[in-house]
Parts: sequence; structure tokens; C-alpha cells
Amino acid sequence: MRERIVVALRKILRNSIYRSRHGLAKGLLRKGGLGFIPEIFVPPTFEDIFLRSLALTGHTIYDVGGYEGVFTMFFARAAGKNGKVITFEPSLSNLNKIRDNIELNDFNNIELINVGLGSKKDTLTLAFSDYEMGKGSIDESIKNEILKQKGAKTIQVEIYPLDEYIKLAGLPKPSLVKIDVEGMELDVINGMSATIGLHKPKLFIEIHGLDRESKTVNARAVVSALRQKKYSIYHVESKQMITDDNAEQAMIGRIYCE
Repeated sequence: MRERIVVALRKILRNSIYRSRHGLAKGLLRKGGLGFIPEIFVPPTFEDIFLRSLALTGHTIYDVGGYEGVFTMFFARAAGKNGKVITFEPSLSNLNKIRDNIELNDFNNIELINVGLGSKKDTLTLAFSDYEMGKGSIDESIKNEILKQKGAKTIQVEIYPLDEYIKLAGLPKPSLVKIDVEGMELDVINGMSATIGLHKPKLFIEIHGLDRESKTVNARAVVSALRQKKYSIYHVESKQMITDDNAEQAMIGRIYCE
């Protein structure tokens, strides 16, 4: 009985429209979720404060891993009518949620692309939980853990290197690339080497992993790759610069690279 009630409630919430009261989407309309429930006060996160401090007006921003579009809408509002946001999201279900939210807020400076990014062109299996679709992953270790959960599902998704897709679709060069790809961060970076070499866009990255050990290994690999590409790496939460000596710190929170 309890499970049926939860499922029914989730269906109702998915079709609810509300105005976000906090976070990067504050003031914007959103469809689905729990954000309409009244809250006394939710303080801005370090991530919120940092992203709001960036001068993004007129810029082209790539949102790699769009989920439901909170970052996409934030960037679209920040970039303004002369800027552009290009969002990559391999899950069609998630992409449709982003599209709903875009239409609710009348954004016209966003392009949605239904592919994932990686180091090479491929068709891979994305595993996700129906309860946490934002944590879907094609990383093998994370994917195997997801598949152990009740209600886990899989879909086949198209993967492209960003370098190749920019040429294929004739996309404008990015000023900023936000990367949130559940364990595939290094693959995405490796797949945009030419873009980095030509344009060196700023990067905003969240590093993932199955557990602390795998996140540490991933963080060190990502930091090493970024330093080889001559990026300086700033840790948003601690306000410290990341080097090879403290690379593991990058596994917590977000890094900004320029």
C-alpha cells in the first residue's frame, strides 16, 4: 500500500508546476519535483554564489549533463538574449523535462542535443534508477551498482567526442563548459582536446565515483589531465587552488578551470 501511494504521489508531483524559491533556478517555473513545498530558508550554496559571480552575458555555454535543466536555465538567464546555451543530455526522458521547463519560462537561447559526450563515438548503455534519474551513468562501476537497485532501468545512448560533434553540427565555440556526467569526466575532457587547444573554454566540473576510493582516483586523473592542458584549477568550496599535491580535494564539490 505504501509503495502504491508513493508511486501515485510521484506521478502527481511530476506534473506539478511551481516557481523555484531558492537555488540557481530561483524565480523560474519548473515542472515536477518537490520544490513547491514551503521552506523557511535555504541558504545559497558555495556553488550558487560562485556561478552567480561569473560574467556570462553574451557568452556561449555548454551544459554537459543537463538532467532537468536547472543549470541550463540559469545559464540561459545569465547569458541573456545575445548569449546561447547548448545542452547535451543523453536521456530522452530528461531532455523532455528540460524542454518542458524551457517552454514554461519562454527561453529562446537554448539548443538541446540528445547525445552524451565521451572520448570516442559509440553506443553505450546508460543505467538509471526511476527514483534518481539525475544519477544515471555509463561508467561501468557506477552502472553496475545502479543495476542492483530495485526499479533500475537501462537505455542505449549515442556518445560523441565534443570535438567531433562541434564539427558535425557546426556549433559555436564555447566560453564555458559545465560538466556533470556521473563518473565520465575524464572521458569528456579527453574528447574535447582540440576544442581546448583552439579555444580553451573555462570549465566547471563536478567529479563523481562509486565510492571515496574511486572518486579519489578519478579526481587525481582529472586534475592531471587538466594541468597537462595548462589549466589553473580552483576549488569552489574551499577557495583553494588545486595542484598535483592536493588533487584529491577535487573529489568534493566543484572545480573551476581557466
